[in-house]
Amino acid sequence: MKNQLKSLFTEHWKYLAVNAACELKLFDKIFDGQNTTEKLIINNNWNLRALVHLLVFLKDNEYLNEIDFTLALTEKGNLLREGNTDGLFYACLNWSAEHLTAWQNLDFTIRSGKSSFEKVYGQSFFNYLNEHPSELFNYHKAMFEYARDDYKQLPELINFGKHKSVMDVGGGYGAAIKIIAEKYPNVNCLLFDLDKVIQGVNLDKIEKIAGDFFVQIPYVSESIILSRILHDWDNTKAKQILKNCFEALPSGGTLYVIENCNTNSETELALLSLNMSVMCESHERTEKEYKELCFEIGFEYSSQVILNQLQIILIFQKP
Repeated sequence: MKNQLKSLFTEHWKYLAVNAACELKLFDKIFDGQNTTEKLIINNNWNLRALVHLLVFLKDNEYLNEIDFTLALTEKGNLLREGNTDGLFYACLNWSAEHLTAWQNLDFTIRSGKSSFEKVYGQSFFNYLNEHPSELFNYHKAMFEYARDDYKQLPELINFGKHKSVMDVGGGYGAAIKIIAEKYPNVNCLLFDLDKVIQGVNLDKIEKIAGDFFVQIPYVSESIILSRILHDWDNTKAKQILKNCFEALPSGGTLYVIENCNTNSETELALLSLNMSVMCESHERTEKEYKELCFEIGFEYSSQVILNQLQIILIFQKP
């Protein structure tokens, strides 16, 4: 028991070592030919002793192989290359820096119910991102990587072909709508997000619309997707987003709410909720809570589909 606890206390060392390798773009450098310790030292002027310790850790944990003093990426290490379009480079970067600092102040959130991120940085998480372009880019790239994997089955589970148009509201860099557009080329697919986000989107055959979902959502689509949007906000702000979705839909229009709310994963949801509390003063709601929010706005519940082990799709109609 004591040994388990002692290991737990330093688990973050492992993530931060991998995170540092990503920050240094070490996996990309090895892939591109800097595949010996000597080459890495000569090309980057890094400290030899520290680099050797990092490489030993990465080899012991199966991120790297070394044969005859030549380094090579394993399958796991290859996923951490920035140049791997199917990788998790930005997801790895996402949980360090500001996220880590906010979590180090979790006790403040427990005592007060307020965001420790806002306490430390003096503004809300999303306002902070909007004022820091590199952090905004990294965040949305990370969310794209998660969504790309999590939403793979989305167009198989939902027949979006029955709609003339589908708009992903707050869809970031467009992972979800990209998957839908590829499966249903005859559906008009639209992506709506802040102008600062839309400027970073590079997707073909998808109409990109800049705006603020707290102000107004354009009346241009007969169906709307909210994918992991509502969990970022408290009830007041969540209802404002839903109200604007309601007004943007025609009578009979469909709202797809995709959220983390599988009650079979209570432990993981507890940690996810702590993260939302720390970062945004929100939490991972239950299915019942999401339905109640939508009912207050005037939506009628239609059905639901399990997306994956953690996420559910709640489907609502505008009368």
